[in-house]
Amino acid sequence: MPLILGIDTSCDDTSCAVVSNGEKILSNVVSSQTADHAEYGGVVPEIACRKHVENIIWVIRKALSDAGCTLDDLSAVAVTRGPGLVGALLVGIGAAKAIAYSRDLPLIAVNHLEGHIISPFLVSGVEYHFPFVSLVVSGGHTSLYVAKQLGEYELVGRTLDDAAGEAFDKVAKALSLGYPGGPIIESLASQSDDDCLTFPSPMIKQDNYDFSFSGLKTAVLNYLRFDLQITSSDEVPDRIGPDLLERICAGFQRAVFQVLIQKTLRLAASRGVFVLALGGGVSANGALRKAFSEAAQKTGLRVIFPPKSLSTDNAAMIAGAAFHHLEKRQFAGLDLDATPNLAL
Repeated sequence: MPLILGIDTSCDDTSCAVVSNGEKILSNVVSSQTADHAEYGGVVPEIACRKHVENIIWVIRKALSDAGCTLDDLSAVAVTRGPGLVGALLVGIGAAKAIAYSRDLPLIAVNHLEGHIISPFLVSGVEYHFPFVSLVVSGGHTSLYVAKQLGEYELVGRTLDDAAGEAFDKVAKALSLGYPGGPIIESLASQSDDDCLTFPSPMIKQDNYDFSFSGLKTAVLNYLRFDLQITSSDEVPDRIGPDLLERICAGFQRAVFQVLIQKTLRLAASRGVFVLALGGGVSANGALRKAFSEAAQKTGLRVIFPPKSLSTDNAAMIAGAAFHHLEKRQFAGLDLDATPNLAL
């Protein structure tokens, strides 16, 4: 069976994986840079690129070791060409080119978003069911697709400003909670689900499938500034008690989830689709999974989530997505370049 080595350096995680036959994950190594960026409240591109250079070789070696194979056993090398941070992407592309050239292997360029779309299906026993609606929701992306077959994805809606995960990070920063914001807000919100503040779910009633989270972020900031008279995040620890902090987080999170769920279900109904698939870092949120599952069950839909290890950026989804490109002999040349704003 074909063995594909996948490499992903699209943002701040250095990852390499080996996947057999496009479905069986033999290894999936992720080196996280969260600690390196935490003090800045977000990813610093220059730091991310430097850490990728430091980590890429040992991550590749470990992925091969964990999979019990060598470069000579590979059938192809796949790498994320975009979207992402241009300097970060170039590190992975450079490594993939070197391996492909040295072992005379096919080089496959993969769209990072396609990786997130197929990630829920890289689980034993989970088969593709086309067409399906895919919600990719992460720190950099919030998009709705109709997947008609592998390699054919119709973009139906997207965020017009902040992505959902980006909004989580910005609200967490305003509340002086730390980085990354998603897991922290999820934890605090879980303590106050039944007594949360009310914030607007932007564009929830508009007759389209686009999203906008900048206004929601502003609503939280305005609540702090005008209702609580807090003008700096440094004031939050002394001015907001734990109960109110939990209610703010729960209200913000609920507002995000309501618009994600309603627009995804509405798209499925309009297209007569019965399978929903989520991908991206925000899809790891336990409260979102619970709310999505309950809403889908009420409407007779099936919703599929990737394992949490495949929700965030990883190379297994890149190697998995590369398999159908290998079958179709869709290869890249050694002149492959990064495309930071690559669309799907």
